[in-house]
Amino acid sequence: MSLIEVHLEGKRADAHLTDFVVKTGGGEAPSPGSLFLASIATCTALTVASYCQSNNLPTEGFRVKLDLERDPETRLATKIQMELVLPEDFPAARKRAVLRAAERCYVKRQILNPPVFETTIAE
Repeated sequence: MSLIEVHLEGKRADAHLTDFVVKTGGGEAPSPGSLFLASIATCTALTVASYCQSNNLPTEGFRVKLDLERDPETRLATKIQMELVLPEDFPAARKRAVLRAAERCYVKRQILNPPVFETTIAE
């Protein structure tokens, strides 16, 4: 059984993950590239939230803003910038620790340590 199975639905590609379907493309849903960027930002947010919760730090109003710079020819990202917006009452002494927590995001670590990709054709 596959971890993810993608079905083409017209101009859209629907990724089936166990009991959940992620719709992409076709003008009806975010592009795969947008979902890729969203996965980085949401992973960072959840990693920071976990750190904050385990250390009894406030999370109300916490946000992650993501922007990127692109190569004008290839349109590939050359720099991904994330800004953590912390609650107003967040202790200044813990800000550096929150940045370290953000670096532990699984998706970001996976990009920095890329896997080997292998594509085959089913027989």
